[in-house]
Amino acid sequence: MNILLTNDDGYSMNGLKVVFDILSKKHNVVVVAPNEVMSAKSVSIIIGSPIEVKKIDEHTYSCSGTPADCVAFGLSSLDTKFDLVISGCNHGLNVSYDTMYSGTVGACLQALTYRVPAIALSCDSNFAIVEKYLDSVLDYINDNNLLSKEYLLNVNFPLGDYASEIKMTHVYYRKEVTYYSKTGENLYLALRDIDDENCTDTDSDVYAVYHHQISITKMKKTFDI
Repeated sequence: MNILLTNDDGYSMNGLKVVFDILSKKHNVVVVAPNEVMSAKSVSIIIGSPIEVKKIDEHTYSCSGTPADCVAFGLSSLDTKFDLVISGCNHGLNVSYDTMYSGTVGACLQALTYRVPAIALSCDSNFAIVEKYLDSVLDYINDNNLLSKEYLLNVNFPLGDYASEIKMTHVYYRKEVTYYSKTGENLYLALRDIDDENCTDTDSDVYAVYHHQISITKMKKTFDI
């Protein structure tokens, strides 16, 4: 299988390297990823100015654009027909409203516009759990025929160092709101009060990651093509 691998943390980050090492044992993997941190870019793209793409090594390209730019370039401009896009593994969970802002998820939404299945991978900070369970997650996805051109799969690995099961979930509806604290003249800092740990929605992505479950959520694009 030909896999396009990207992220929103940058092409040199450990989470991407962990996923590349695992995938490349069985597949042809090409990395097109940002040359610097592009977190919270969602599906934004660079318009009106060129992006710079550099070949780092045989399998890796760095891109000055967003994660969505990386995917668009990889799928349209490289001499490879990709079967799958994988984004991550992100340093930080992408659950609940995080998914709206996430560049990790945004890269996968971009893939769907090219009619290519996509998987977003995220964990809190412990990439060892990704090394331990990624093959099992991919087997679960394949065994259950979950790959689709109609939706992406948002995968979140649980907090802690082990997973008891893989569970299909839905996006949790958080009750918090964003508010702003004044930090200086004309300066305001965005803040959020999040109480994910006390989530009681047992079928949600948030509940899963706090209860040693690997969460897989189908996320559909908002238009039909």
